[in-house]
Amino acid sequence: MLIAMPTLVDPNFFRSIILLVSHSDEGSFGLIVNHPTDITVASVCAEADIPWTGRHDAVAFSGGPVERERGWVLHHGDHSFEGTQRVIPGLGLSASQDALTAYAHDPDGRFRLLLGYAGWGPGQLDEELRAGAWLLTPPVTELIFDLAPGKAWREALSAVGLDAAQLTDGGTLLN
Repeated sequence: MLIAMPTLVDPNFFRSIILLVSHSDEGSFGLIVNHPTDITVASVCAEADIPWTGRHDAVAFSGGPVERERGWVLHHGDHSFEGTQRVIPGLGLSASQDALTAYAHDPDGRFRLLLGYAGWGPGQLDEELRAGAWLLTPPVTELIFDLAPGKAWREALSAVGLDAAQLTDGGTLLN
């Protein structure tokens, strides 16, 4: 996972937690997991002619600033749909409509609908890591599914022994 450091003030990534799905010499691909949108899952399902049976206030999340019209279903457990990629054991990622349909019919399942993604060209993420924009940590599914999005960033820092209140954004303490 990537945890945005306070110096990263780009509104697309401010206080974000990114599940890093792939990283190679050709570039990197990840999904922001803690930025809710105003777009409801019900409205996304309606556009795809999928009946939604879950809470009407359930929202999609911004996966990143690239291709915001593209949806991803990040799901807990061993469910497998066409094209499902295992990110880590017990956590799958799918872009198939079958995955969205399955969770629309079982909205109590642990999943997150993400719109868009974060992408980096060759060497770009490595440079940002060297510059201190991100903290690289092992993925923690509890940060994705078990915490309120507004608390996840501070908890992610706490999980690696950092106190957000002691960090600065270039001179100002973050209380």
